[in-house]
Amino acid sequence: MELFDEENIHTDYADQWENYGTLNDIEDERSESLADSEVERNELLHQIFIMIRNTLSRQESEILCDYYGLRRKRLSTKKIAERYSLTERCVLRIVRESERKLQFSDEAISIWKYIYR
Repeated sequence: MELFDEENIHTDYADQWENYGTLNDIEDERSESLADSEVERNELLHQIFIMIRNTLSRQESEILCDYYGLRRKRLSTKKIAERYSLTERCVLRIVRESERKLQFSDEAISIWKYIYR
C-alpha cells in the first residue's frame, strides 16, 4: 500500500513537471531593463560614498577606497603603506576600524533601507 502511495506521489510530481512547459514560455520576472539596473547601481554607489565621506576621516576614506578599489584601481597593502608612510599592519588596522565605523553608522541604515526597499 505504501509503495502505491509513493508511486502516486511520484506520478503527480512528474505530471506537474510535464505540464509546466518549456523554457521558451517562461517570462523573465525582472521588469527592469539593464539601463534601470545601471541607474540603481550608480545610485547605490553614490549612497556608499556619501556614507564614507560622512563617517570616516579623509585618510581613512582614501585608504579604504584604495584597499577596495572604489572609483580607482585597487592597490596592494604594501603600496598603500608606501603612499601614506605607514606600515602594512597599520593599513590593515585602519581598514578594519573603518569597516567597523561604517557598519555602525547611521548612513548604513539608510543604505540597508535602499537595498531592501
